[in-house]
Amino acid sequence: MTSVLFVICLLTFLHYAGAQMRGPVIPLYAALHGATATGVGLIVGAHMAAAAVGSIPLGRAADVWGRRPLLVGGMVLGATTSLLLPLVEGDLALMTIYGLAGVGVAAFSPSALSLVGDLAAPGRVGHAYAWYSTAHYGAIAIGPFLGGVVAEWWGYRAAFVGSAVGIGIALGVGLAIPVRRKAPTSERPGATFADVRNDPRIWAGWIVAVSGLQIQGVVFTFFPLLAYERGSTPAGIGLVFLVLGLANTLARVPAGWLVDRSGCSAPYAIGGILAASLITALLPHANDQVTVLSLVAVFGGLSGIAFVAISVGLAASTTPATRGLVMGGYSTALYLGLAIGSFALGPVITHRGYAAGFAGGGIAGAGGTLVAALLWWRSPISSSRSALTASEPVNESETAPPSFNSSPKFRNGQQ
Repeated sequence: MTSVLFVICLLTFLHYAGAQMRGPVIPLYAALHGATATGVGLIVGAHMAAAAVGSIPLGRAADVWGRRPLLVGGMVLGATTSLLLPLVEGDLALMTIYGLAGVGVAAFSPSALSLVGDLAAPGRVGHAYAWYSTAHYGAIAIGPFLGGVVAEWWGYRAAFVGSAVGIGIALGVGLAIPVRRKAPTSERPGATFADVRNDPRIWAGWIVAVSGLQIQGVVFTFFPLLAYERGSTPAGIGLVFLVLGLANTLARVPAGWLVDRSGCSAPYAIGGILAASLITALLPHANDQVTVLSLVAVFGGLSGIAFVAISVGLAASTTPATRGLVMGGYSTALYLGLAIGSFALGPVITHRGYAAGFAGGGIAGAGGTLVAALLWWRSPISSSRSALTASEPVNESETAPPSFNSSPKFRNGQQ
């Protein structure tokens, strides 16, 4: 990895470890203050919906203004909202503040994803995204566990403050990074949505991302409530998410190597999400801790393989001028999926129970994945296109690492 890619991975880990401390705590905190499963779904869904809506315009902003301002702004908003959460208790107030936290995620995620694509060497796209997503999902593993432990020892409000501290550390690292000034260049019209909207590979990647995160939205939002009703403590719930996240993380680097070596991404994305959808439906029927931990470990590993494949496939379908836009769409797809899982399945669980809600989530995830598979199959150059061949060649002047403020319009001789 280049030094800049290492810093992006470090920032991603610190930011998401802090942000994810809120994950298992928000449903429990809201339920403690009278929220139903529907209300919890709306609160968590507001966060995901805001992240989804904001990701495309903020990803495009990163193409125009550079990556660093969006990364820093996202971290500032994340830390601020974590400090505000302990001050409120009602559903509407929690929904509003957690929704604003989603805007912070929308600013951070597309810029970080785009920087990884900017930095990846030809033939090493899978390698680069594997390391980035290892950092991301390592944080998703550790953050909820830390949040659950802090909540159990010192209370829910302390977990929110701990989240702010974690994001603040990431912000300090980001602000300490020197930024190289770039020589002015002439401008040309920037990329627009019209440049990518007719590519079936991009739509397939977005759709399978929605499907994969929709099932995760069900698990991350409602499993804490299910487990709590069955007698689990916050720390025990955090352990489940630790196992899920670690399995997801450990699958990432081997998945990146496999995708680079095989030269195709679609089979891993489709197979992983289909199998994870089945596990989602099975999860409420697991009545002992060993079975639950086994299922979430497999769920996490399959998701890790699938989302490395999706990232590589989307990166291979872009140019530097459109990468922020496409990765913004990818981030939108991720959070839209989480929002759908939270919004749509809350009423089902309220009226029909957890088994029906988780089964519905699994069926929806499998259906969306099959639609994506059809798009990939009908693509004229197919999703089997390799990241090895899709990576753009670079000339000698492009081999030096870009600055942290890298914007694609200043790279690769493009304006």
